[in-house]
Amino acid sequence: MSKSKSKQELLREAWTGGREGTMSVLNQARAIALRQAWRDLKDSEYGMLAYIRQKVEKIGEGRPSDRRPTDGALVKFFKRVDADTEWFPGKSDQEQYGPAPKFNGTNRAIAAKSAMAMRERGEEPTYSAMVAANPNALLNPDTGEPFSKFVVYNLLRAECYDDPNDPDDTWTHETRHTAAALRPELIEFRFRWARFVQGLNHQGAWYFKHFVWTDLCSTILPRTQKRHKEMTLARKGKRGWGSKKTKKHSKSLKGDSKALKQKSFDSIKVWWAPVLTRGKLHVEILGEGFAGEKPEGAAVLVAKVRSAVNVRFPGDDQPDTIMVDRGVGFWSPNGGMITREFKTAVQESGFKTFYGDEGWRQPGKLADVLLHETAVAWIRKKEETCRTTTPWTETVVEFSTRLKQIVQEINTTHDVDGLCRQFPRRLQELEEREGDRLKY
Repeated sequence: MSKSKSKQELLREAWTGGREGTMSVLNQARAIALRQAWRDLKDSEYGMLAYIRQKVEKIGEGRPSDRRPTDGALVKFFKRVDADTEWFPGKSDQEQYGPAPKFNGTNRAIAAKSAMAMRERGEEPTYSAMVAANPNALLNPDTGEPFSKFVVYNLLRAECYDDPNDPDDTWTHETRHTAAALRPELIEFRFRWARFVQGLNHQGAWYFKHFVWTDLCSTILPRTQKRHKEMTLARKGKRGWGSKKTKKHSKSLKGDSKALKQKSFDSIKVWWAPVLTRGKLHVEILGEGFAGEKPEGAAVLVAKVRSAVNVRFPGDDQPDTIMVDRGVGFWSPNGGMITREFKTAVQESGFKTFYGDEGWRQPGKLADVLLHETAVAWIRKKEETCRTTTPWTETVVEFSTRLKQIVQEINTTHDVDGLCRQFPRRLQELEEREGDRLKY
């Protein structure tokens, strides 16, 4: 190599090289220049960071790539520059660098391409779908578990786009519609209910000892790939991934929610029930041909709960009060009185209900207050991360086994005992918010 060529290579490395995940000297200088140009031309800095981040890039595998710094990283960079009167492009006070990022460039590229391919096929790149399709690329080597939603979603924001001719139009996660507010009369009902229950003067230990929290739940299992795709589209929430310029395209719009709730020829509805009591979570599989949210189904549920409690607490000191929501299997939709089948099953099983026969005392919308609803949310969230790549082939037995494994893991990794002690605190928070929604 000639002397002049060696100098050119040295200059190229000095300007464009650098540590993985950082901006090169060239991009640092470019960022400073762009900021100054923006300030010279604009009266406000609103939108400046978003503009600059699309014009600079980070080092990937030893050279500039299409990876962009985050707005937060640019803010920190500019603060460091402004605080150092002797700063120059490439200057660093860091003497020792940390370990290489666990989510490296190769695996990031694999996962990003997978997500964009899902979008092209009309599928939603949900967290569970990403984990199922990229088990190796999204595996955290330190924990042996998939990378968190935070890591995966940051990848989608930084490196995914819809139009190959416009890669700068990276995905955002934007709201599709606003959440429905609680009606004023329902808020007032919730407030009065919280004060009523607190007026019973039960201590937290009493609820922990006596309550068995349960409910009737179901999961739709697709039997065809087409139904699976429909269900994936229906799971699109208020926010979704995609480029801003394709927001109105069909692949960006939410699917029909009926696909998640209604059984048809190409799906199976599997019923199951959480049983939460005294710091432990259990799940009862009720099966495919279960009666569902009907009085007959509620009666079967009570018998299942009794069996589970007998196994867990073989002595005389057993929880004795069943706590459920205002489901039509438990309470009459007209008047809110206990259904005959539910009442008979409760009595025959040696349980009692918290309200006796008067379910009308409880509001119909308390998902943010009732403890079993939190347990169900834990189960459904975990279930998202362990689906197979071909959910339409999963049998009822396989699903049941997977659900029981999920609950077993939750008992190990989640504060189930703390959850079982939260009811008094939630009642107090509900009163303080005068019946409005809680954070749970």
